[in-house]
Amino acid sequence: MNRTDTSQEFEGLPVVVIGAHAGTGPAVVRAFVQHGARVAVGLVASHGKPPAEPLPGSVEFGVDASDPAAIRAFFDRCEAAIGPAAVLVNVAPPIASGNALDFMAADYRGAVEQELIGPILCMQEAARRMVPRGFGRILSFISMSGKTGVHKHVAPFAAAKGGLVTFSRTLAAELAPTGVTVNVLATALFDVQVASMPDGAEVVKGIPVGRPGRSDEAAHAVLYLASRNAGYVTGETLNLSGGRFMD
Repeated sequence: MNRTDTSQEFEGLPVVVIGAHAGTGPAVVRAFVQHGARVAVGLVASHGKPPAEPLPGSVEFGVDASDPAAIRAFFDRCEAAIGPAAVLVNVAPPIASGNALDFMAADYRGAVEQELIGPILCMQEAARRMVPRGFGRILSFISMSGKTGVHKHVAPFAAAKGGLVTFSRTLAAELAPTGVTVNVLATALFDVQVASMPDGAEVVKGIPVGRPGRSDEAAHAVLYLASRNAGYVTGETLNLSGGRFMD
């Protein structure tokens, strides 16, 4: 295939999306399916009960992201169904809010287990399988709070996701010679989030582009980072914020 011809690049490509029912996850699955990828979805119990019907075009398997043996079994099931994963996407679940001083120790420990340790274990397992094949794309969604640290009322989750950014950079540096890239997407005020806000219309006024992000835009950012033409991009955290946050 010509390296500049990406029209069929994802045809038959095995893609694993963990937590795909949350946030922009359904749009990510839809985008890969529309481009011909074979998609397996990881259902994480701590993310809440998924809809009764699988996301169209995908197969779904439960995964206990706290247990390395369960994660290995999950990737084995995915491989049997769609082939060896070439792309892993971690989608973050919705977060709770509260004052930093009011969250209890269990809240902080739970956030770290769910938002940091779980994704790390999944990334490790995916990378171990990708490295021998010489190609892989590992992507994780985080809230912008995990990158900027300026958001109020989300301290446990911001701390955990900040750790995921740092881990992703370290993993990216170690895997860079192998053909496996590791990147993060930091989202702020997307349609699925703003729709649930009672003051959503007022919040949008603070976005320079004048509107919330569209889930399809996040999905197409994933498609780029998952492509072969993104092989020179690794260890990055891509801002998807409509201009609210700039590096």
